[in-house]
Amino acid sequence: MFGKMKKRILAGVVGLAVVGTTISGANSLVWPMLIDGKIEDRVATVFTYQNQVSAALAQSIVEAEAADVSIVDALYVIEEQLNEACAPVQEAGRRHIDGEAITGLLQIAVFNTMEDCEAKTDEVAYYIRLARANSSETFGRIFDAALD
Repeated sequence: MFGKMKKRILAGVVGLAVVGTTISGANSLVWPMLIDGKIEDRVATVFTYQNQVSAALAQSIVEAEAADVSIVDALYVIEEQLNEACAPVQEAGRRHIDGEAITGLLQIAVFNTMEDCEAKTDEVAYYIRLARANSSETFGRIFDAALD
């Protein structure tokens, strides 16, 4: 009986060691990526760029509402898409500005969504340029086609 119990304890210890090694191995791969200054700088750049485009989008929405143009609803849709794509980046930026800790899970989410956020921001910037360069009617047709 003592032999069986000893084997079970040994199996449990080995199992815990394997799980611990796997978890620490994953952390050892992820943490250096997250603390790399280049990645931090890139996230800061994406955060700043996204905020600038969001401000320009908000201004475009105000102008479209004032002119009572038909693209207002489309601009709200694209604003929602931008906010969704950049939510982790925005949350991390807010926490950093407020002096709060940025958890490991949030860091991973930021790392995983950073490129999508940047791509969506580029897309929104393009739509804003279209809105300002073309008549609202032309822009509305182009924008509606892009949303479909």
